[in-house]
Amino acid sequence: MSSSLAERLSAARHSQFVGRIDELKLFESAIFPRQRDSILERTSSAPNYANAATELPFHVLHVFGPGGVGKTTLLSEFTRLCHKTQTSAIYIDARNIEPAPESFLSALRSVMNLTPNESPLQVLASQLEHHVLLIDTYEILAPLDEWLREIFLPHLPESTLTVLAGRHSPSSSWRADPGWQSLIHILPLRNLSPDESRIYLTKRQVPTTQHCSVLDFTHGYPLALSLVADVFAQKGDVHFQPDSVPDVIKALLEKFVQQVPSRAHRMALEACALVRLTTETLLATMLGMPDVHELFEWLRGLSFIESGQLGLFPHDLAREVLIADLRWRNPDWYIELHGRARHYYTSRLEQTQGQEQHRILFDYIFLHRDNPAVRPRFTWQENSSLLTDKFRQTDQPTLLKMVSEYEGEESARLLAHWLKRQPQGVLVFRDAEQQPAGFVMMVALHQASSEDLSVDPAAISAWRYLQQAAPLRSNEGATLFRFWMARDTYQAVSP
Repeated sequence: MSSSLAERLSAARHSQFVGRIDELKLFESAIFPRQRDSILERTSSAPNYANAATELPFHVLHVFGPGGVGKTTLLSEFTRLCHKTQTSAIYIDARNIEPAPESFLSALRSVMNLTPNESPLQVLASQLEHHVLLIDTYEILAPLDEWLREIFLPHLPESTLTVLAGRHSPSSSWRADPGWQSLIHILPLRNLSPDESRIYLTKRQVPTTQHCSVLDFTHGYPLALSLVADVFAQKGDVHFQPDSVPDVIKALLEKFVQQVPSRAHRMALEACALVRLTTETLLATMLGMPDVHELFEWLRGLSFIESGQLGLFPHDLAREVLIADLRWRNPDWYIELHGRARHYYTSRLEQTQGQEQHRILFDYIFLHRDNPAVRPRFTWQENSSLLTDKFRQTDQPTLLKMVSEYEGEESARLLAHWLKRQPQGVLVFRDAEQQPAGFVMMVALHQASSEDLSVDPAAISAWRYLQQAAPLRSNEGATLFRFWMARDTYQAVSP
């Protein structure tokens, strides 16, 4: 029997699917929690497992992530897995319905092939086997969230797994309800790993010589990988540069920012993309506005903006796209924003000290991340599991060992010298076990004595150069990044 066009489409989409192994295994464990061997790993056609388990580990799987990260594609794979195991699956795209109970039930009735007089809830309640309800683009149903949570979902049978996929994480009402806390599993969807991205680019026949430049721009963001692969498919073997493909930038920008309320909102978004961490004070300085609270709160609500302990920051690709678009569209405003941020940081460096000054310096370096001398040596992952901390005396043996292994005993001796003279100049990056995973040693040249400088050839050379080429003015300082390295990768960018 010949296959239908829908089956061919599904097969073609699946052939391009890469990664998401953990997400697929989680879904499989939810609908078949008692199966010992993975359905994903079977090569033969699977028998009917619909009655394989009686109780689901959770009843709502909430998948969230920014537009283009692959939520719809993942739901398609969930559906494919259901079909493979003969599990009933119902898919609804919220873009096609109004956020009202009657409209939702009507759409559900339609995809279930029910008559207008039949109740979807009653039909679902009569099914003893496991079945899955998948609701895509869930953010559109925000006005319906309370009704779904309090009325619709509780009336579904225990054999139902509901998958919600949208741009935003579940509302606080889901998390605060003691009942739903044990019945919902929250799954943030991230970018593909570098290895997964390379596999995808290889499948799309993108030349391997271009993989690094593509990954530097896309950061593994699925939609970006797909759009860039389309460029190669259309133009052949080209040298990829983000600035040379404004159509790709435009498509990604539309995915991230569906609607910008005003020019001030766009300016706030551009400022946020330029700096490492955005606070209200910094935003007000960059925009030249006395009150930016409303703009700051708007930024906080965007799906691709995350909130850290010290401020807001966009996802990596969103940042790259916004900056590339700004440079292409309005280079003069980009230069102006950069200058305002630079002035803010230089002023703050004079007003702070200790750990706070280190953080400001780190932000200042980030502002110059496109400098070819800076970018290869630093990475800024605001959502990293590493903790930035001050130096502790108990760290010294580990740091000395790190330097000795990569640079030799003489360098380790120089590090010991500066640890004794300027321990406040060290930033330590700690792993989950609170052990040093890397560090940066900054030497304040203007605060070091001539005796201290003479011990270190690099420090004295830098100081003499400054005295000859650019003598420090009153209230100025000079900082030398004397040591920087990761425990596992030395001066390569850590994973």
